[in-house]
Amino acid sequence: MKVLRFLFTLFLILLFAQGCSAKIAFEHPSKVDIEGLENSKGVDRAYVLSQCGAPISWDKNKDGGRTETYMFYEGSSGAGQRGVFHLIVSAATLGAWEIIAWPSELWARGDQLIANAVFDADDKLVSFQVIDLGPKE
Repeated sequence: MKVLRFLFTLFLILLFAQGCSAKIAFEHPSKVDIEGLENSKGVDRAYVLSQCGAPISWDKNKDGGRTETYMFYEGSSGAGQRGVFHLIVSAATLGAWEIIAWPSELWARGDQLIANAVFDADDKLVSFQVIDLGPKE
């Protein structure tokens, strides 16, 4: 009886310690169109903010514009469909699917990138360039 209780407790710990791949999938950022940003001179700053989120730093330029630095994940497409899939398969396998799905969802969000965006005085994009992969977690 003690062995059965121990195995059941161990099963529950492993089941809930894995995380929830469906939750991670639903929270994934949308895919950032990096090539589109690099080729989109003149777009409004609000568009860059919608793609990359808030800047981590910014500096005023002498011409009245600004240079902003962004840190963001590349993101992925189809996160909603993957989330539903993970919910169904995880329930069907009583959570065993999480052993595979959780790490795969961490991989699917893409690399963390650092990019510089230069805006003119009217907050129009002058240049956008990915400068580095961000820190590894």
